[in-house]
Amino acid sequence: MAARHLSLILALLVIYELIPVNQGVEINPTIIKQVRKLRMRCLNQTGASLETIDNSVKNRILPTDPDIKCFLYCMFDMFGLIDSQNIMHLEALLEVLPEEIHKTINGLVGACGTKKGKDGCDTAYETVKCYIAVNGKFIWEEIIVLIG
Repeated sequence: MAARHLSLILALLVIYELIPVNQGVEINPTIIKQVRKLRMRCLNQTGASLETIDNSVKNRILPTDPDIKCFLYCMFDMFGLIDSQNIMHLEALLEVLPEEIHKTINGLVGACGTKKGKDGCDTAYETVKCYIAVNGKFIWEEIIVLIG
């Protein structure tokens, strides 16, 4: 169970890669180090460009690059937020997120579910795109407050 909670906390840091840095809460350096290792693994595995990811964060634009789509899938897969049938499980974050934002997470899950794509990469991308369309302010501005 502890490993699942760690995975879910680390999953929050997937969002960290897509949201501008905030000087709020400090993140445990060990968790950051683990996420960076997984991030590098997914970058190497997918061929996604770190520059493209950094530009996405800076400009708050979700790139349509196929490698970025697979990077998203890779990160969600590593954190157990997408299953072998390519179904997203964002609601799993409710176990580790404060109760104040459960309604927002449930709203994203209710509005988006899993947006099916042609494969896992496209499914992860389309679902994240829906999350941003439904509540971009939360995705781009609020989640980072929780993780630093």
